[in-house]
This record gives sequence, structure tokens and C-alpha cells, in this order.
Amino acid sequence: MSSTLTERAEPDGAGTSGASGPRRARSVQVRPLGVVAVVALLAVVVAAVASASGTFPAAWRVPLGDGLDEVQDWVVRNRGSHWFFVGVLTPISTAIRALLMEIDAWLGLLGWPGVMLLIGTIATVVANWRVAIVSVAALVVIGLMGQWDDAMRTLALMSTAVAVALAIGVPLGVLSGRRPAVAAALRPLLDAMQTTPAYIYLLPLVFLFGIGDVPAVIATLIYALPPAVRLTALGIRTVPDDLLEVGRSSGGTSRQLLRTVQLPTALPSIRVGVNQTIMMALAMVVIGALIGGTGLGLGVLRGLQSVDVGRSLEPGVAIVLIAVLLDRITYGAGGRRRRGPAWRRPALVAGAFVAGLGLGALPFAREVPGAGILAFAEPVNQAWGAAESAIRGTTRAFSAVLLSFGLEPLRQGLLLIPWWLLILVVAVVAWRVVGAGVATFTVVAFGTTGALGLWPEAMNTASQLGVAAALAVAIGLPLGVAAGLSDRLDRALRPVLDTLQTMPAFVYLIPVVALFELGRVPGVIATVVYAMPPVVRLASAGIRAVPGSLVEAARSTGATRWQLLRTLQLPVARPQILLGVNQTIMMALASIVIAGLIGAGGLGFETVLGLTRGEVGRGFEAGLVIVLLGILLDRITQALGSDDEATRATVKTA
Repeated sequence: MSSTLTERAEPDGAGTSGASGPRRARSVQVRPLGVVAVVALLAVVVAAVASASGTFPAAWRVPLGDGLDEVQDWVVRNRGSHWFFVGVLTPISTAIRALLMEIDAWLGLLGWPGVMLLIGTIATVVANWRVAIVSVAALVVIGLMGQWDDAMRTLALMSTAVAVALAIGVPLGVLSGRRPAVAAALRPLLDAMQTTPAYIYLLPLVFLFGIGDVPAVIATLIYALPPAVRLTALGIRTVPDDLLEVGRSSGGTSRQLLRTVQLPTALPSIRVGVNQTIMMALAMVVIGALIGGTGLGLGVLRGLQSVDVGRSLEPGVAIVLIAVLLDRITYGAGGRRRRGPAWRRPALVAGAFVAGLGLGALPFAREVPGAGILAFAEPVNQAWGAAESAIRGTTRAFSAVLLSFGLEPLRQGLLLIPWWLLILVVAVVAWRVVGAGVATFTVVAFGTTGALGLWPEAMNTASQLGVAAALAVAIGLPLGVAAGLSDRLDRALRPVLDTLQTMPAFVYLIPVVALFELGRVPGVIATVVYAMPPVVRLASAGIRAVPGSLVEAARSTGATRWQLLRTLQLPVARPQILLGVNQTIMMALASIVIAGLIGAGGLGFETVLGLTRGEVGRGFEAGLVIVLLGILLDRITQALGSDDEATRATVKTA
């Protein structure tokens, strides 16, 4: 079998079809047998040059990090006097700090009863009473766990970042949706922001803004900004042309069309953008703690540093509960039919806010009654200690097998291959799958990796990424297909996947480290857990999206369930399945980098050293390589997963 990637057919004439009609589409065949042949040839070449070193020539080393270290020294010396810091960065820092303190102060004035009343009212107004009950229940559990103060600090940090991200992102999205030139200019920037592992943002922010909550907020808004821009632009671009023509025919100006036609029509897409911005901001809670951010993330980080499962799990669960209530509220905002006058909804929220301030002034509003009665750190640690003793032998044996037969052979194999041959093979694959532009980018990305002296570290990271992504897909794809065929399994998996996707990646590291100790193996296992949900969800969605008429037609011909799956459901669901594989690989890359915190080595470890030791140049070099490799992987896997010709053409020209 072969899978075919087809470019868009274009007419011979400019805007008209010529005498011969449209040109035939060119097909790019991606054949499994061809892949096997390439691998066999590669094995022969490796055997022939086994004595040669695969390391990039040291003489080609570019000392980019040394120059950045000098820049860092200059920044430290001039932070208090140079016009750029005094006139630009200091006002930004002051404004963000003031907004953060204002939100924090209002949450303090509301107290626990006021916050519950306000959030319950907002949930009722924008969603429904069921969401309100879930939201208030989540807040009650957070309070009874003894995590209320840290949760409010986290809510203040996240609200500040989201407010600034939306204030920037929605106008940029509107402009991008209405001006193709702006969209083309923003796209590479947004791509870099989305493919860059989150905590790499911290490196430049530390020496520009120091440490504390302000750089944590700025890093969060950078990470959370792209969905607001992209989904707002998508909503504006997908407004039907006939609606715009009606508006123009009635004499509407460009501004009036935006206000009365484009924004109302694009509102569902904008709401999804707000939802995704909030969820991505919450994912940065723990990462921001690396540079002095406070709140629940700091508790998770301290638990990781002391390998204390219970201590890290309590704030981790609180983060998940906040994520669930915010997700339900923002998701429900787009699905409810509104009744009554428009002024009633903001009036209800304003009334709840005033009433909440009154409740917050009462003496009992300072501390949640019964705070700590649901704390579970000690029982969890006791149970974990017993489980750890019982399965220690099994985990050590599994670690040895994974290391000896997976991670280490792959790493050594990648290091053994001559650097030029590896670049050539990947560039040819990129050219055949996507196009010449991405093949050229492949050469630039790998050349930059070698020139920065990070070839061994990159191969180490590549080996971990390969093993982790393969395991995540091998486990997640069958689960997703089974969930697509079974409503019961789908319902059972949904809360598990919700928890896995909302739990910060750092939380996974704690139990894994406790079971497998430090090193590459716990990093890979944590990555598999973190990266698996997308392929499960999208495989299930793809199977369920197969039209029922096609399924019934196949059954009427006597096809068995296995034949139905193999010949109809899997082929039709292929684009969504491969999109899930793409998302799993990208999430695995982000998590593999975080695994550098637990001794996994590779590029993530270099970035962590640059952050923790103040060696910005070293960390920036590793971060740059991660970004380049992430963009390359994203382009190739997007092209493989896209069956839409226009989408593939867009990917090729990026």
C-alpha cells in the first residue's frame, strides 16, 4: 500500500481554464517499501563508515552563547540607567505588577464566600446552573484541601496574563483576519511561539525583568497569546461573503461591517480562542514558578525538588479543579440560548460582585472553615511508600530493558551515523513529503544544531523523543480507535483524558521519579503519559465522524467488523488520526525538554542549566535548537496528516 500526497490542481490559464483543462495533480508517493529500502541502505552505509565519527566538526563551532553572555553582563550593568530599561521595560513591569496587585487585592476583599458567589453567578449567566454547581463545588474542595490562598494567587496571576493576552490578541486577530498581509507577517511569529517549549521563554525574561511574578506573567501571556490571535482571525475570515455583500449594499462602512456583521458572526470562534488562551495560561502555572512565580505552581515545584508525591499532588489537583471550572464556564458560554434583555446579565454579575464584597467583609470570610480536612499528602505518601517498595524490582527491570533495548541503542545509532548523511536523509524525506522549502529548512536547522556544538545533545533528545512518541502512539491509537467504536469506553476515558490534559506536566514527574529514580527512563514515561491524550481523542473523533450511511452500506455487503474498520473507518479517519499523531509528537517534545529537570540530559538539561545557573547563552543555544527541530517536526507531520489540498499547499509554502 502507499499513501499519496496530492498538490492542488491549477488551471493552465490565468483565471481561466485553457483548452486542455486543468493540469493533472502531481502525486508524491510515500511508500512503506521505499522507507524500508532507505533504512536498509542507511544500515549498509552505517556499517561501511562505522569507524568514522558522526560528530559535527568542532572547527565549525559558532560561539553564539558567548556573545549572549556578554549581552547579559551588559544588561546587568545598565538595567538601572539605560533608556530602554528605564523608559520601556520598567513601565511595562510596573503596569503588569499594578494590575496583578489590583486583582489580588479584589480577590482578598471578596474572601472565600464572595469569590464563590461571583464565580457561581458568572457560571449561571454565561453557561447554566449545572456548571455553576460544578464550579462552586470545585472551589469548596480547593478550600477544604487548604489550598485557597495559593489558588487565589494563581487566579490573580492567570487573570492578569489572560487579560493582557486578550487585549493584544483579539485586535491582532481581527486585523489578521481582514488583512492577508498582516496574517502572513504574523504567521511565522505565532508558529515560533507555539512550537517553542514554554519554559524557554523564561531565559530572556529573567535577565530583562529579573525574577518574580512579573516575568512569570509575561511568559504566560506570550505562551497563551497565539490561540487568541489565530481563532479570532479564523472567525473573521470565515464570515460568509453574502453577509458582507448585504452589509455593503446597505451602505455600511468597513468599521460598521466589523461591528455589526464580522464580530457577531465570528463570536463562537473568538469564544473558543478565549477558552484556549485561559487553558494555556493555566498550563504555565508551574513553569512560572521556576523564576519566582508564586501560587499553586510553587507548591508543585517544591514537591518535585523534594520528590514528595503528596506535597506536589495537592496543589496539582487544585490546578486541575481550577482548569475544569474555567473550561466548563468558557465552553458553556457559546452554547446557551440567551433570553431576556441584554443588560440583565452584566447587571446580575455586578450585583453578585457588590454582594460578594459585603460577604467578604464578614469575620468568617478570611479563612475557609474546615480548611485542611481534605488534605491528603500524608496518606498519599504512606500509600506511595508501600507501593514503591512492592514494585521497586519491577520498575528497575523495566528501566533496564527500556534503556538497554530502546533509548541507548537509538542514541548510539544516531551518534554513529555521519552528520552529513543524517542531514541528507531527513532533507530528502522532507522534500518528498512537503517540498523544497522545508528540505532547505532541514539543512539550516541541523546545520545550526551542529554549529552551536549541540549535536550530541540533540541526538540524545531525538532518541528520547522517538521512543516516547512511539510508545504514546502505540498505546493511544488502539485506545482511541476502541473508544470510537464503544460509547461506554469513550465515556470512561473522557474524565481520565481531561485530567491528563489539565494536569501540569511537572506533576507527572513526581511519581515517576519516585518509582524510577532520576534519568532518561522516568522522563520518557512521564512524556508518554503527558503526550498520549491528543492521539486518543482525535482517533476516537475520527472513527465517530465516519458517515453512518457509508457504514450501513458496507454492512449491507456483508463486511465484518474487522473489514469495516480496516477498509472504511480507518482510511476515512486517517487525517484526524495523523493530526493526533502530530499533536502527540509536539507535546512529547515539550515534555522531553521538561524532563531535563530530572536528569534526562539532552537539550532540555542544557536549557535548565542555562536557567538555573544564569548561563543565558548556553540555555538560549539549546532553546534555539529545540525551536528549530520543533518547527521541522511540525511541518512534516502536518503535511502527512493533511488530506486537504489547500491546507497542504499552505504547509508547503510556510
